[in-house]
Amino acid sequence: MNYPRLLLSILLLKASLVQASPFRIADIRVNGLQRVSAGSVFGALPLNVGDQADDRRLVDSTRSLFKTGF
Repeated sequence: MNYPRLLLSILLLKASLVQASPFRIADIRVNGLQRVSAGSVFGALPLNVGDQADDRRLVDSTRSLFKTGF
């Protein structure tokens, strides 16, 4: 499965459940990588554990990952 699409699905699901209320990121997990290291994904992801996030930041983060071409 294409990792960016999986991440996008998860982020959009999370955004729809939260309904634009900000939340603090408690954990970020990366599953199913085959050709890209987790370090590369985390390096390209503008969100970190402990950050405040909302639907806008999730969308921006997803776009940022897509731009990497992973």
